[in-house]
Amino acid sequence: MKEKNNNIINKDYLYMGIDFGSKKIGFAIGQLITAKSSPLGIVINKNNQVNWTDIKLLIEKWKPNVIIVGYPYALKKNKFLESLDNFIQDLTHMYKDTIQVSVFSEVLSTEETKELYANIRKSDYNIGKKENLDDLSASIILESWFNENMIN
Repeated sequence: MKEKNNNIINKDYLYMGIDFGSKKIGFAIGQLITAKSSPLGIVINKNNQVNWTDIKLLIEKWKPNVIIVGYPYALKKNKFLESLDNFIQDLTHMYKDTIQVSVFSEVLSTEETKELYANIRKSDYNIGKKENLDDLSASIILESWFNENMIN
């Protein structure tokens, strides 16, 4: 699901990437001018409910102009995609007057994250637990979106 929307492409904007999961949601922040992003952290959902309290705190702290939400490829809807659609709808509604929300295909982000993680593990850098890659995935989603929407 690729959405190219010229009114959200601005080299001066601050972009937030989100990798949605039913248990954890990864966040990253970046700018189009550099086409780089940094992992921000992971919000843990509680009792199978989106943890809007922590998400709102993160969004208020960083004040992005645009939020890019990763969207996986699937031939038909399933429970996860329904949850993701509801999340995107709620996020869009909450910030309709201040932040543009857009979706972007995350088809390759999971594999890229695993490969990047393996390379980091080979170095002496301490990345922590393997299951905590959601913010790194959000960063890859955001950088992939940057690469497809570069300003010439």
